[in-house]
Amino acid sequence: MSWFLVVPSVFAVLFAVGGTAAIRTGWILPFQRRRVHRPQLFGWAQVMMAVAFATQVGGQLLDEREPGYVLGVIALLALLGGLVLAVVAQRPSPDR
Repeated sequence: MSWFLVVPSVFAVLFAVGGTAAIRTGWILPFQRRRVHRPQLFGWAQVMMAVAFATQVGGQLLDEREPGYVLGVIALLALLGGLVLAVVAQRPSPDR
């Protein structure tokens, strides 16, 4: 198994665990607590990025090129969507 399958798989697991913890309990890693104002939204961003990394691994495991490219584009769009959600979660609420 090569590094371009292992690294995204590890990222997918870490993001999924962190996102689930943020959604269910509001717990954020200590170095992120100061910046994150909406922990549940940040958890959904992490889950979305976990799905993106898992989709990337799935695309790399396929033998055909075209479905692999389609999954790669889906992974890229999901990663960008997760990043947008993470940025929004780090902005203060408008009612504050």
